[in-house]
Amino acid sequence: MKNKILAAITAVLGLLAAIGPRTLFPVCSAAEMKMKCYYAANAEVAVGIIAAIVGIAIILIDKNKIRITLSAVQAILGLVIILIPTAIIGVCGSPMMHCVSTTKPALIVIGALDITVSVILALLIARDISIEKKTR
Repeated sequence: MKNKILAAITAVLGLLAAIGPRTLFPVCSAAEMKMKCYYAANAEVAVGIIAAIVGIAIILIDKNKIRITLSAVQAILGLVIILIPTAIIGVCGSPMMHCVSTTKPALIVIGALDITVSVILALLIARDISIEKKTR
């Protein structure tokens, strides 16, 4: 039961990464010129949607070995969520910009939470596999 709750949390974190940079903690307005944060937000939408799908797959799939693999993939996606605004694409250069003060920190927190929950989930699933083997 708690495994499914943790998997649902990873799916929600993926959705937050996908919709957050456009709604909840938006990047700078790209009315005149598209800046780095605009492209970072687009990349976060793609990665966030994939993370949400992986989280849902962890809930729906019954085979524990596959669920561990998907949890590892989810942790990697959490790392990518962090790396997009910090290293891969980046955000605007000025610390006064909204993307630097709001979007980037929010995505770092979401990515870190996704990594943490995914690793805990993988460890719990591995423990379940170990318990199953001992009871046989």
